[in-house]
Amino acid sequence: MPRYDLFARLPLLSYVDRIHIRYKPGLRNSETCRQLLLSLLRAETARKYPSLSYTYELLSYDERPEITITLASKVSHRFYADECSLEDIQRAIDCDQYKAHLTYLRDRSLEVPREEAD
Repeated sequence: MPRYDLFARLPLLSYVDRIHIRYKPGLRNSETCRQLLLSLLRAETARKYPSLSYTYELLSYDERPEITITLASKVSHRFYADECSLEDIQRAIDCDQYKAHLTYLRDRSLEVPREEAD
């Protein structure tokens, strides 16, 4: 039997408007921040997500590394990167990403809405 992928997993950065990263380089538990920042700095990411804006703070004192993600639906999520990985962040924002995706599909649909069809 073929496997159907009806609800494909969205990439981590899809429907994300803004990301803010705060961390101290070299700190033991800041690997998640470093991985995310390096992926944001790549040219392919800028080409694939042109509306994505990101900022980062390199701290000179010991504070918990923090990632703040604002989605297209103006929902904001804040994560402490010493407690979670990129997969954990993906799982946490997945529901809001799909809501933004459905809104995007509904707004660009060629079908006549049911309210206007009557």
